[in-house]
Amino acid sequence: MKRLVCLVIFAAFWPCLLQAQHKTALRGNVTDSNGAPLPSVTVKAFSATDSTTGITDDNGIFSLQLAIKDSVRLVVSAVGYQAYDRTKKWSAAEAALSWGTLSLTPDASVLGEIIVTSVNPITVKEDTIEYKASAYKVREGAPIEDAIKKMPDITVDKDGQITAQGKPVSRVRVNGKDFFGGDVQTATRNLPADIVDNIQIIDDYGDQANLTGIKSGEPEKILNINIRKDRNRGLFGNATVAGGTEGRFTGGISANRFRDEQQLSLLASINNTNTPTFNFGGGGRGGGMRGMNFNTGGGFGGGITTMRSAGLNFRDQWGKKLSVYGSYSFTSSSSRNESTSFSQDINPLNIRSTNRSSNSEGSSLNQRLTLNAEYRPDTMTFIKVSPYFSHSKSEQEGRSQSLIQRPLYQTLQNSRNANESSSINTGGNFSYSRRFKNKARSLNISGEFNYSYRNQDQEQHNRYQNTDSTYVPVLETDTIQQQSINLHNVNTQTNLKASYTQPLMTRLVLELSYDWNRSVTRNDRTVIDNDPFTNIKAFNPDQSNYFDYSFITNRIGTSLKGSGIKFNYVAGVTLQPILLEGESVGKEIRTRYSNFNVIPVARFVYNFSRSNTLTATYGGQARQPGFMQLQPVADSSNLNNIVIGNPDLEAEQNNRFTLQYNKFDSKSGNSLFANVSFDQTNNKIVSNRFNSTNGTGRTTTYLNADGFYMLSGNASYTRPFNKRKYTAGVSVNGQYNNNISFTDNLRNRGNNWSVRPSANFRVDLENIIDASLNVSYSVSQTTTRYTAFTNVTKARTLNLGLNGRNYFFKDFTLGYDVTQIFNYGFSRSVNSNPIVVNVYTEYRFLKNKIATVRLQGFDLFNQNTGISRDVSETTIIESRSLRLARYFLLSLNIRLQKFAGGNNRQRNGSTERPRGSGENRRNGGGGNGGGGRSAR
Repeated sequence: MKRLVCLVIFAAFWPCLLQAQHKTALRGNVTDSNGAPLPSVTVKAFSATDSTTGITDDNGIFSLQLAIKDSVRLVVSAVGYQAYDRTKKWSAAEAALSWGTLSLTPDASVLGEIIVTSVNPITVKEDTIEYKASAYKVREGAPIEDAIKKMPDITVDKDGQITAQGKPVSRVRVNGKDFFGGDVQTATRNLPADIVDNIQIIDDYGDQANLTGIKSGEPEKILNINIRKDRNRGLFGNATVAGGTEGRFTGGISANRFRDEQQLSLLASINNTNTPTFNFGGGGRGGGMRGMNFNTGGGFGGGITTMRSAGLNFRDQWGKKLSVYGSYSFTSSSSRNESTSFSQDINPLNIRSTNRSSNSEGSSLNQRLTLNAEYRPDTMTFIKVSPYFSHSKSEQEGRSQSLIQRPLYQTLQNSRNANESSSINTGGNFSYSRRFKNKARSLNISGEFNYSYRNQDQEQHNRYQNTDSTYVPVLETDTIQQQSINLHNVNTQTNLKASYTQPLMTRLVLELSYDWNRSVTRNDRTVIDNDPFTNIKAFNPDQSNYFDYSFITNRIGTSLKGSGIKFNYVAGVTLQPILLEGESVGKEIRTRYSNFNVIPVARFVYNFSRSNTLTATYGGQARQPGFMQLQPVADSSNLNNIVIGNPDLEAEQNNRFTLQYNKFDSKSGNSLFANVSFDQTNNKIVSNRFNSTNGTGRTTTYLNADGFYMLSGNASYTRPFNKRKYTAGVSVNGQYNNNISFTDNLRNRGNNWSVRPSANFRVDLENIIDASLNVSYSVSQTTTRYTAFTNVTKARTLNLGLNGRNYFFKDFTLGYDVTQIFNYGFSRSVNSNPIVVNVYTEYRFLKNKIATVRLQGFDLFNQNTGISRDVSETTIIESRSLRLARYFLLSLNIRLQKFAGGNNRQRNGSTERPRGSGENRRNGGGGNGGGGRSAR
């Protein structure tokens, strides 16, 4: 009887038990009133038989599981916002219930009591490390660069060059699109930090890899700036004018109009403080208008330069399917430079030293136009076309004097030269991608064409006064060389790529790819000798040459992409036949080289957790020799340094393995980044120098050699304290090179190793002090090793730095930048331990603090000597070049901004409120990402 009763009860409640076991997915995302995602928001769900609680992730998304009978009630609550409380009907036919986007309204009644909470500063996403801008507070109106300097494992040098995870950042984007052609400093020094939501450091493997997900080869390090949604509609900009001692001046304007996908930016500047606005591929500096950083001189390659620049960047969305963006940049400059150097050769047969002094003046003009069009006719198709054009021309005149010495021989060389050059670089690339119903199946086709032209006219006047002490009495000779040289170079490069991906299983995809490259070069060199006594000009057939060559590679590849719960991988193989052909027209000199390479390709990523990843990659490529290395004609424009190409050179074959580890602890804020790489090259193109047996001259040619490899690594650890008011960090960089070179046909197996540990400590107390103390100590050793001769050169450098600013009386700022360098191993003839001190004081005034007046002092002790030391396996060079000496600058900056939505006074990541109103910075980002607004 009891069994029967139990059976009846079980049968009666069976439907309810089934219902209890079946749970429905509840999904949605939570934003503030401006559409910005709200992380760590509490989400509660209730039904007649079940209840559950969760929180939103960094993107404001929630996903819950709930057993539902007929309806569900959802309650979303966050400090500073009115609660969301709604009930929805549910049908058993629905496998999931979507709540869409839930927008929370600020609750003005509680804003005054909100306290400051922490922000999750770093998110690791496999190939991307994302830094939340609101976690790295800077003063209102400061440039993005100031915030980047506070981010772990990113360094910004005094010239604005950015290095992330030990590798240089080569391109910048804003909201995923190139900004001013990708100029890094142009964006980081001209856009204000308070409009930024986050900064992303991306390992970019190219458009095709981004579309297929199959990544191989060496990635490009890209910095992407994502704008806050509540700062993506408005006007902002600034203007600066400054004058100072020693005739120094600067002026500039920056104006920006952002309306979601429509962006327009204008930059213009003029200065003689070595501050270019645009980088045309020469490692130039960005042009900071507001919150400008110290210029310690020589950021623009040494010397003193007057720059005039202007540029326009635009972006727009034409309809729902077409996006266009591009830029135009223009710069003209005039410069002068003075330099001295001492170099010493290291070889077993003779030691040659050179003392050289030079001065030069020149001018240049550069302009660049870029355009990009992205078309998405449907959700499965993507088409991109990117034409570009650049033009440059320059003029330069210079004089130099060199004293070249070796035992029993000496040459005093006096030179005058004048150069004029003009170049054009134009072309474009396109890509087409088509996905099919199965998203893992795709077809991708891309191509690029580039045409470059360069014409250069040189006037050379050299006088060589040679002394030969092997004769008695001493033999002295005097040689005068005058030449007119025309160099004409045309190069065309064509590239076509195609790939097809096919899913084999649920987590396994096959890719078939083909990559064809063709480079064709025509290099003409015409030399005219000018007799210094009769002024008769004559064609020099021995030094003139007309050389054509082409380099063709085919890459046929197949790879598999697989994934598991915590890992993904790519494994494949590439077949690469190459063909190099060259001909010296009229000299009956021909060269032809072909080879077939089999290159494994592999990539493995393991995700220990959401913010802890390990990535390993392996790949290789062929590198062609340059035309100067190939053309078999002596360049005797300098009789003491003659260069002859080798038409029988083969292409280099490079293999590279990298390992990268990233870990971030969101609770403690600790971060660890480390990477190591190994490069090995077969057929490395190396130099072979022949020293004259009866003078000071030498001749350089080229050949292929094996034995080159390099091991390098970088690691950094950062730990914040007391809500990132204090941050301590340590890092270490190391490198070992094994190089091959030849002197007088003797093989030198030289090597170089260097280790550079460093530590830093930052104090960041809002409105009180923002300062960083840095110390680094580098040790290097270079070994020259011939069969019967070995030489070891050691060097050490201690670098101490203090950089920061203190805030007084709300609107006064005192800034300072002190660097003390101790070099060990320099010659005693130079001051190799300079201390460079820069200071400034500024005052903010007018309504909303839109105006700033600043007095700056540069190099107060006048010790910015511009000294450098380069050591290789065959040569030691110490040099000093002209730098900006001590000067003072008084500047006025006006900053204006107006954004849609009201409040336009911003600090980085948080709205500036009246005293006593409090602040709201929620986890995941202040400002747009994190919270409400104060009542006005």
